[in-house]
Amino acid sequence: MEKMLHPCLVLMLMMLSSNLLLSPSNAAARPPSSNSNPFVFMSVDGQRAAAKKYDYIVVGGGTAGCPLAATLSAKYSVLVIERGGSPYGVPEIQNAKYFGNLLGETDKYTSPAQSFVTEDGLTLARARVLGGATALNAAFYSRASSDYIRNMGWDEGLVDQSYEWVEKQNAFRPDNLSNWSMAFRNGLLEAGVFPDNGYTLDHVEGTKISASTFDNKGIRHTAADLLKSANPNNIVVLLNATVSRILFMNSPASHGKKGGSSRKPKASGVEFMDAHGQFYQVFLKGSSRSSEVIVSSGSIGSPQVLMLSGIGPFRHLRQFNIPLVVNLPSVGQGIQDSPRATITLQSPKPLEFSSIQVVGILKGSHTYIESSSFVQAASSVNGSTSSQPKYVYGGNIFEKLAFPLSRGELWLRSRDPRDNPYVRYNYYSHPVDLQRCVQGARMIAKVLNTESLRKFAYTTRSESSHGATANGFRFLGTELPQNTRDVAAMAQFCRDTVNTMWHFHGGCHVGAVVNQNYQVYGVDSLRIVDGSTFKDGPGTNPQATTMMLGRYMGMKILQERF
Repeated sequence: MEKMLHPCLVLMLMMLSSNLLLSPSNAAARPPSSNSNPFVFMSVDGQRAAAKKYDYIVVGGGTAGCPLAATLSAKYSVLVIERGGSPYGVPEIQNAKYFGNLLGETDKYTSPAQSFVTEDGLTLARARVLGGATALNAAFYSRASSDYIRNMGWDEGLVDQSYEWVEKQNAFRPDNLSNWSMAFRNGLLEAGVFPDNGYTLDHVEGTKISASTFDNKGIRHTAADLLKSANPNNIVVLLNATVSRILFMNSPASHGKKGGSSRKPKASGVEFMDAHGQFYQVFLKGSSRSSEVIVSSGSIGSPQVLMLSGIGPFRHLRQFNIPLVVNLPSVGQGIQDSPRATITLQSPKPLEFSSIQVVGILKGSHTYIESSSFVQAASSVNGSTSSQPKYVYGGNIFEKLAFPLSRGELWLRSRDPRDNPYVRYNYYSHPVDLQRCVQGARMIAKVLNTESLRKFAYTTRSESSHGATANGFRFLGTELPQNTRDVAAMAQFCRDTVNTMWHFHGGCHVGAVVNQNYQVYGVDSLRIVDGSTFKDGPGTNPQATTMMLGRYMGMKILQERF
């Protein structure tokens, strides 16, 4: 058997589907694979990259940045600057059987998973690798709802085309369901989560099977794979390089006086630091008025880059002596992460590893019930003796609270672009969110009481004597209250198990920081294209819609230039 992780960590990794947010930590330690850099346009040479000028500079080669850059390169020159390394040649990223190992191997500056502690007290992680969160997440692929698409004001025809472009390369229908996923699916239906939608990529109420970015051979396909569609003559992907600030013409600071120029500041390039600590500046082509810097650094990275560049709340920027370019108080505000409440069951029968394959979307509630299963060395769960089984088999059932009303904020910690900012999500700070969590937890209890899930209860006296509850289930971690009508107990369960879905979004909202064309207010030649622009998260998992957005906005920008 392969190296295994503690079930709580496995569950945390299962949630890593999105716009999270990670880069290869032990990639440096292992010998480079022959296919570690499959694209001729990938480089770590900052000096060479900075020697040219580009039509577009994309800050962040993540979930949105890769499809965006690939699309723009069809007609124009593009530089992608990614702070992490390559996902290729790293088995822990590419192979499903190693799924999750890298999250436990974090460091401050180079690992694929950059951990951070929120002001709420949760230890989370953000992406630092080409492909972004799609290189380390649970791989569940599902589109946003039609209502969400209409509310965003997107062109529905182009949205469909953009989803299809992504799906032809990165979405795979599972050949079959694992034994746990099949039981969970049947349990949802027995619990009344109707209708049975079978397999569909659409976001529809009821029970559904959806696609995965793991193919049926267990190989992961990340947003970086979408670079296969790039024009190799028009693109450079610079790895292990961290953007420290965006450069501007016509800014107040550039004129050395408070009033500055009467013209709006115009993004002209970026400053970045390579892996050796050397700083470079790289510029847009000055001959083209359409050239742009496009920030695609995610819900944590994009507001951070803007503030480091002088765009944000002026009083906060003044604390760090950052010259003001534009006072935009909404930068970093309204961030969200959908909270999750979870139970973990030990199974009396063998299970196979399974990422998320099935979801129950409850009618009218914006609550999603999902599941996964794992195999874990018994010694890492509760110590081992010669009389114990060698392995523990377990299943997780959890609820995602979508469209929460609680919102948070993000602030700079320092001027070092490699440092994590201060992040607070304020989970359950709005009382309605806690009420909805209780409703979702009750649905988990209802699913547990179905015939399909009762198969995973311990039934004999000897089995039940080793930690199983009265209903026969053996919980690993916090138990679900037996009296689900006890509102106080259920609310405490939600508080005790609160954790992340890694579906971070917001901080650069449309209408507050950027307009409907994703152009930053108050400056020219600067856009943001990623999940930081979402006021609300899309669907059960944001990765499909975030990749779609990269393709969508690439096509819109190309159309603008004709």
